[in-house]
Amino acid sequence: MFIGFDYGTANCSVAVMRDGKPQLLKMENDSTLLPSMLCAPTREAVSEWLYRHHDVPADDDETQALLRRAIRYNREEDIDVTAKSVQFGLSSLAQYIDDPEEVWFVKSPKSFLGASGLKPQQVALFEDLVCAMMLHIRQQAQAQLPEAITQAVIGRPINFQGLGGDEANAQAQGILERAAKRAGFRDVVFQYEPVAAGLDYEATLQEEKRVLVVDIGGGTTDCSLLLMGPQWRSRLDREASLLGHSGLPYWR
Repeated sequence: MFIGFDYGTANCSVAVMRDGKPQLLKMENDSTLLPSMLCAPTREAVSEWLYRHHDVPADDDETQALLRRAIRYNREEDIDVTAKSVQFGLSSLAQYIDDPEEVWFVKSPKSFLGASGLKPQQVALFEDLVCAMMLHIRQQAQAQLPEAITQAVIGRPINFQGLGGDEANAQAQGILERAAKRAGFRDVVFQYEPVAAGLDYEATLQEEKRVLVVDIGGGTTDCSLLLMGPQWRSRLDREASLLGHSGLPYWR
């Protein structure tokens, strides 16, 4: 079974197709949104939590080295990493507010995935953070579905935050893809967020049109000009339909 996965800067959400229509699943309490936040006793606790409690593999040299350092650090600091050591969404925020000096808290890790100058060990850390969030979200979704979730269509911006252009985009998408597969998604594909936002409208078109899509997200506002119409609906690669794109992060 596949899901549509919005791994957002501010919030995450998941949808499935039921009776030919998309339906959002509940992520936290009765909300279909999970704020993009997590907390743990230490930064290193996330890597050990993935390995110890969810059997998430460390697939390459950097993630293996990160895991070894994490386990060693947690033992030296006498930190017991339990199944509940890592929290997500509003639960993580509440825990951080309750004890900010003893809780390691992260908000909007997606904002950093395209950053320039990341060292391999930093890339490995972000991969673990994203993997932990995706694993939790997959578990929340799976509890509401009868079939095993093995596939995901993940939205991605045309350009991630960062100044590295194509290199930054490749870095960010690589982190997302590796994290998703480690979190249990066998097949992972990406769809440009402005294309995804316009697909419902495109289904109503009888001829090709130029469409301006404005995506006001949690981290950026993007404006994209796309070709949409019947001849584009069945194409898996929509890059040729993207005529222009611009956007700014909110902090500028």
